[in-house]
Amino acid sequence: MIRLNHLMYDFREGNETAFKHFMKQHLNALTFHAYKICRNKEVAEEIVADTFSKLWLRKDNFKSEINIKSFLYITTRNACLDYVQSVKHKQNSLSIELDESLVMQDTDPLTNLIHAEVIKSLVEEINKLPQRQGDVFRMFYLDGLTTDEICSHLNITPNAVFLAKNKAVATIRKVFSDKDIFIYLILLKLLFPK
Repeated sequence: MIRLNHLMYDFREGNETAFKHFMKQHLNALTFHAYKICRNKEVAEEIVADTFSKLWLRKDNFKSEINIKSFLYITTRNACLDYVQSVKHKQNSLSIELDESLVMQDTDPLTNLIHAEVIKSLVEEINKLPQRQGDVFRMFYLDGLTTDEICSHLNITPNAVFLAKNKAVATIRKVFSDKDIFIYLILLKLLFPK
């Protein structure tokens, strides 16, 4: 607890190492969160970068890591929703399909924190997978690539993609089902929204 309080003090005082700690801790999960809403990798990365800039500019306003995490997820979510609305406004038929639960206008920090923790855990588990399984899982579920596109990128057969994807999903389902049924249900909703 002393270390965290010291880290928060350093962050509020403008210490870049403390800022980088929070950035490293939340970057991947936050980018995944943004991508799930706006379905555009470049836009998601830009929104997350902008969110961290806003965090730095307001660094003296935060009392705890929970405040930082809430700010990051709420700010990113709102920026993604703004992006989606601007795209929707510019185009009559929007090709991006959004999960309604991600577009809901609630700003309940607890909901955002639970979502953030699931995403963070998911990214950690993906990183533990064997290389090919992790690559296929990321390309299919995070990047939204088709089997043919994955085959082309990795120079493997459709059968190899199918096997790697199924093994990765089975491993991740097992890990999350062992953790907690509530978290497992959220994971299923994130990965298989329909």
